[in-house]
Amino acid sequence: MNNCFKIISIINYYCLLMVTISNSFYITNTNNLVFAQSELNNTIPTNTIANETWLSKRDNLNITITLEPKIPMIDEWTLIQFEVRKLDSGDLVNDTLTSNMTMTDHDGRLFKFPEQIISNGKFSVEYIFPDDGQHRIILQFYKDSTAFTVASFELNISHPKPSNDFLSWLFQPRPY
Repeated sequence: MNNCFKIISIINYYCLLMVTISNSFYITNTNNLVFAQSELNNTIPTNTIANETWLSKRDNLNITITLEPKIPMIDEWTLIQFEVRKLDSGDLVNDTLTSNMTMTDHDGRLFKFPEQIISNGKFSVEYIFPDDGQHRIILQFYKDSTAFTVASFELNISHPKPSNDFLSWLFQPRPY
């Protein structure tokens, strides 16, 4: 039974990957900005989201993402919020939609979230980023249990900047 579940999970992952690739021809990705941490001044980027908006002209959707806090820290809770609007009117989607969310990181690890019901065009999840680096959020949207579109968001989670003050660093609470 356990092997059957593993096989189904692998098939599900590859189906999601194929849907993502095939839908990429129909979905327009905007605001392709990439932020990197400078090694010279060790500054943290002001925006960790490479693409805050995902547009699907085919499905008339405008999906935006916001993070709270805006600059997530590793090993601390981050609220990831999504807003789904109609592209032509700007109104929040009132259809009965659900979404499956998968988070990947630079090491190839996957974390699948439980199915989310999109109520009044909004839904959110909480997540603790286990490490810094590049992460990708893949959303698969369903209407009446039928998948109809996929969205993807790129995140760059920075390593916390070390404090210059040794005493404040020494007495700073550490996550375990």
